[in-house]
Amino acid sequence: MSESDELRMGVSDARANLTEVIAKTRLLGVRVVLTRREKPQAVLVSPDWYERAKAALGDT
Repeated sequence: MSESDELRMGVSDARANLTEVIAKTRLLGVRVVLTRREKPQAVLVSPDWYERAKAALGDT
């Protein structure tokens, strides 16, 4: 996955379009960086990405 597979989006915009944001994340594997005043607040990732990250950290 490349840097272009990451989308920055304001929390309010994500809330207003949550169904579409989840679909992009789940179906296309796009990481969504949720921002407030241009500062990252959280990242939405696909379940597969999350499970791989947990395994890499040894967190089961």
